[in-house]
Amino acid sequence: MEITRTESVDVVIAGARCAGSAAAIGFRRAGRSVLAVDRSRFPSDTLSTHVNFPSAVAEIQAIGALDRVLAYDPPRCYHGMVEADGARCLQKFAAVDGIDYGICLPRPELDMALVETAREAGAEIREHTSLEKVLWSGGRVSGVVIREDDGSYTQVNCKLLVGADGRRSTTAKLVGAERPYRGSRNERGCAFWYMDDPQVGTVWRERLIQLRSGPTHALIFPTPNNRVLCLFMGPAVDIPKFRADPEGMWEAMLEENPAVRVRLGGATNFTKLRSTGDNVAFFRRSSGPGWALAGDAGHFKDPIIGQGIRDAIRFGRLLGEACGPVLDDPNACDAASRSVEARRDRECNATYHWGNRESRAFSVTPLIKEALADLDGCDPPRLLHMFDRIQAPHHVLNPLRGGKYVAKAMLQRGADRKAVLREALTEITIDRGAWREQLRPKFRSTRITQSERADYDWPPKTPSDPARARRAAPAIAVEPELQSAFEPESTVTA
Repeated sequence: MEITRTESVDVVIAGARCAGSAAAIGFRRAGRSVLAVDRSRFPSDTLSTHVNFPSAVAEIQAIGALDRVLAYDPPRCYHGMVEADGARCLQKFAAVDGIDYGICLPRPELDMALVETAREAGAEIREHTSLEKVLWSGGRVSGVVIREDDGSYTQVNCKLLVGADGRRSTTAKLVGAERPYRGSRNERGCAFWYMDDPQVGTVWRERLIQLRSGPTHALIFPTPNNRVLCLFMGPAVDIPKFRADPEGMWEAMLEENPAVRVRLGGATNFTKLRSTGDNVAFFRRSSGPGWALAGDAGHFKDPIIGQGIRDAIRFGRLLGEACGPVLDDPNACDAASRSVEARRDRECNATYHWGNRESRAFSVTPLIKEALADLDGCDPPRLLHMFDRIQAPHHVLNPLRGGKYVAKAMLQRGADRKAVLREALTEITIDRGAWREQLRPKFRSTRITQSERADYDWPPKTPSDPARARRAAPAIAVEPELQSAFEPESTVTA
C-alpha cells in the first residue's frame, strides 16, 4: 500500500448516507472540516424499508434537508394503519416538531438529498472511496488511509473517525468493535418490489399501512411518480423461495393475505425483487479513543418497525453537535461521544425490544386483534405514538390494557384459553425486561432479556439447510444494486 499524498481534516466519516451525512452536517455547524468517504456513487440504492414516519421527517427537517427531499414530491401520508386478519386500527399521525405526515422516498433519492445537503453545509464527500486502514498514535485514532476513486491511497490525519458504514462496518472491525456485545436473532426476512400504484387518486395514497395475515406482514408505502413499495416480511426461511420464483411468491402472498390484493391487485411495472434474510438486531460498543460509530454501524433493530432512518439521522446529527465544539480536547471529545452513545441506547432500548418482539414469525393471535380493535380511532393515536417515539411500546400496551385484551380474548367463543394465557405470560415477561431497563439503565448491558434470541451468528452466515435456518441468523445474498428504485424492469412481472 503506497501512500501517494497526505491530508489533514478535523473529522473523517466512513459512509455518507443517513448517519454519515447527518454527522457531517452536525460537525460543519460547529465549524469543523469534514471529509466523508463512501464506496458508492450517488445516487445509489441500498436495502431499506425506506419509510419515514413524522418523527423521521422531523429529523430530516432538523438537518436542513427537508426541502430537497420534498422536491421529489413523495406523497404525504397523514394516516397510518395496521390490519390483522380483518381487525383494523386506522389513526391520524400527531405532529412532531410541526410535521404531521410520513413519507416514503426510495434510497437513491433520499440519500442524494442528504449528500447534497451535507455538501452545501461545507463537507467534502468523496464517492467510490473506501476506508482501508486506521492509524493510531498514543492509543487513539489519529488518522486513516483511504483508497481513492483512481486506486491511489491517501493518508488523512484527523481528530476523530466516525464509522457510519452500516451493519458490516469496516470501521467497527478496524477499531476492534466488530462483534456486538448484545444482539438478537431475527426470524423474519424481507423481500420487496416497487410497482405502479393501482390506487392512484384514492385515500390509499395518504396511508402508510401494515397488513398482517399468517406469519407474514405486508408493508405498503406510496412513493413518488404514482409508484408504491410493497415489502413482505415473513419467515426468513421463505426468502430463497422469493428469490427462486418472485412471480409465484407474489401470487402466493396475495392469496394468503386478501387485504394486499385489495390494495395492490392489478399492480404493474415491477422492479427487480430485492431481498435479505440477514436482519440480526444488535448493539455495538460505539465510542472509543478518537473514534465513534453512528447509524447501523453501532446499533441495528428490526426494520419491520421502520425506525432505522430516523435514528441514523438523529444520532448522527447529535454526535456532530456534541463532539464538534470539543474536538480539540481529546478527553472531552471522547466523553462527548460516549455520552451520545449512552443517550442513543436509552432512547432506542424500548424500540429494540419492540423490534425483537415483532421479528418473531408467528400468525395473528386473538390478543393482537383485540389490541387493534381497542386502539382503532382512539385519541390520542396511541398506536402511531409508538411509531413516532412519542410513547414507548410498553407504555402504550401496558399491563392494564394487556389485562383487558386477555379478558376479551378469553371470552371469545371457541377461544383457546391456554394459548391466550401462554402468549400473555410471554408478553408480560418481555415488558418486564423493558421496564427494568428503563427504570434501572445500565450502560452496555449484556444481560439477556425475554425479547432477545441470543443464539445469533456473527458475522451472519447463510444457513445450509432449513433446520439450520431455524437455529441461526439467516443471511441471504442481496440482489445487485438498482440504478434507481423508480426504474421498472420489464423482465420482472407479476
